[in-house]
Amino acid sequence: MSQQSGPPPEPMSFADRLRASGLSLWELGDLLGIHPHDLRGRQPDLDSRSVTVLIEVCRRLDIHPADLVPTLEGILRNRRGTAPQDQEPGPEQDAQTVLTALTVASVPLTRDMLAEALDWTIHRVQHALDHAQDHPELAGPLALRRVPPDAYTLTARLDILTSEQHLALAGATRHHSTLTDDEATVLLAAIGVSRWPSQVDWNELRADPRYQAAVAALKEAGVLYSDTGPHRIGVHPDVLFSLRYEDDTRLARHLGEDLPPLPHRDPWPGTLATNPDGTVADDGPTR
Repeated sequence: MSQQSGPPPEPMSFADRLRASGLSLWELGDLLGIHPHDLRGRQPDLDSRSVTVLIEVCRRLDIHPADLVPTLEGILRNRRGTAPQDQEPGPEQDAQTVLTALTVASVPLTRDMLAEALDWTIHRVQHALDHAQDHPELAGPLALRRVPPDAYTLTARLDILTSEQHLALAGATRHHSTLTDDEATVLLAAIGVSRWPSQVDWNELRADPRYQAAVAALKEAGVLYSDTGPHRIGVHPDVLFSLRYEDDTRLARHLGEDLPPLPHRDPWPGTLATNPDGTVADDGPTR
């Protein structure tokens, strides 16, 4: 005779499990450190009990820990982050290891740097990077980016937030983030370019791989800007004012107001550099 399929049976309640296990209220109360009278007719609150007590109750009642402490549900769903000792890590775990390493690092890392930090071979690092690029879902809301010529980093994906959300977040964090050492170096150099161009070589600095990420981060935050190409750099007037390098006559007073053009530099050596309005620039003769 074929059995008719139906809804799955209801799991036993806590009280029914308690009766079926033969565990008395006195025994349970002694195990939990609760008076037996406080256990009648309801499931005890186990959130503040030790792990040893929870394990013993689960074993005695054949019950899942999350059924006793619901807040454990999300934690128990997490899988182990490392492979068993008798099993070689696969390409997915290697990719996640490399992605985690890049997240921890505050600067882009090359394959050599990753291999040295992880104690891996270059071949294994490259395979992990390739697997991460072929499976972008492994990085979640982040994306693996290549920083020329041969470094890698992680940044936020561009297909999750809307343009409005991205701009709102950039504006909300612009004045609250702390500069890294590299960003401070780049900002100081950019200020130097605008005031003493003959003494600061901006093209040499922006070509240095150590500072490329810092330049990109400061431009994204609106601290720096380039209106005619990457070889020209300007510092936002609000930043100059906050550092007392500028008075308040040139501040962008309204959101969306155009930034002032970068000062014009006379290409002929030995002549005075002038601004677009015809006034002489404050850094004196060019060389």
